[in-house]
Amino acid sequence: MTDTALLAVLLAAIAGLLAGRAWAAARRRGDSRDRPPYRVSPHYTQGLHYVAAGQRELAISELTKVAREDPEALEVLQILGNLLREAGQVERAIQVHQGLLARSDLTRAERAYALASLGTDFSKAGFIDRATRTFEEVLEVDPKSIHALVGMQKLHEDQRQWQEAYTVQTRLSRLRKTEDSLVLGHLQAEMGREALQAGRIDAAEKAFRTALSLDRRVFPAHLGLADCQAGRDPRQAAAVLEDAVQTSPERAYLAFDRLALAYADSGEPSRFVGLCEQTIRQDPRDWRARLALARHLGREGRHEEAFGLLLRAVEANPQVLLPHLEMWRTLRAMGLEGEVVDRYIATAEESAFYRDPHVCTACRYRADDMLWRCPHCHEWNTFVEERLGPTAGAKS
Repeated sequence: MTDTALLAVLLAAIAGLLAGRAWAAARRRGDSRDRPPYRVSPHYTQGLHYVAAGQRELAISELTKVAREDPEALEVLQILGNLLREAGQVERAIQVHQGLLARSDLTRAERAYALASLGTDFSKAGFIDRATRTFEEVLEVDPKSIHALVGMQKLHEDQRQWQEAYTVQTRLSRLRKTEDSLVLGHLQAEMGREALQAGRIDAAEKAFRTALSLDRRVFPAHLGLADCQAGRDPRQAAAVLEDAVQTSPERAYLAFDRLALAYADSGEPSRFVGLCEQTIRQDPRDWRARLALARHLGREGRHEEAFGLLLRAVEANPQVLLPHLEMWRTLRAMGLEGEVVDRYIATAEESAFYRDPHVCTACRYRADDMLWRCPHCHEWNTFVEERLGPTAGAKS
């Protein structure tokens, strides 16, 4: 679940809790004279309704009226501040939370929550140092604050402080009693990638193996481990990549280039042809396997066979730019015009191009390449290939 979705659920739960408490209080007292002033406001009831319905702007409008009528309405101000932040009104959110912290009547838990909310405001606004100091202050008051730990963990990730993020995530997993091995594995893979880039092969290999021991689905760990072994043992590198393909067949295309090189270095280039053909048999609409095989055949001078594969790849996913680019290279290599070019144009003429579209399944953020962590919702392992298919009205 994304942070935004989690906040929506939390706010809805708080709204339901507050409404339930108000109803129970009314039942006990029999009238409205002893209720907090804000609970008898129609804006309060309507605001809670909008929160539960996910209508953020309307909820902000109604709860702002409640806060204006009753500036002491702590619970309302807590909800309002978080809603403002999620609506992009970070400056107002900061003002609300700073106003709460200026009060002398807050309990320890209320102060910790308001501080953590302020830290999240600072983080959203890009004030990294202030956010870090605020979260640290929360953890001094409440070392088990989930709110502050989540904020710290995201800050570490955003700053590529992978070891620190791993430590905080481990702490969070213990506190929440959740299974976060996939996230922990990706953090280890990032540590391995940085070690590999720095030339620390042994440290990189250790990190990649740790990632895979946490969760075999951490695909970049397979890729990184293969890179560590490619220079000294291409057959072992190929075995690692084959295991990756077997574990996550939907991501097999990410290993194609490495596999082609590993097979060639092992003196067995034909194995790559067999892998691509098997992939195509398993999924006749797999344009990536056709593209990879076409490139391989093109390097061997088998341009006519490559052309046939590329034509099928374009038919399977005409909006993606990569097979079109490879098609032009193949046509140039063939030195052909006329009928061959006409066939290609007939397939591609109504297409809208995306180079290599991927989409986050958590927030629908789109990217032109595979990303392991979404830059929008910050979730791990949520990107998948976006298959758009032929445009409406195109010939089948």
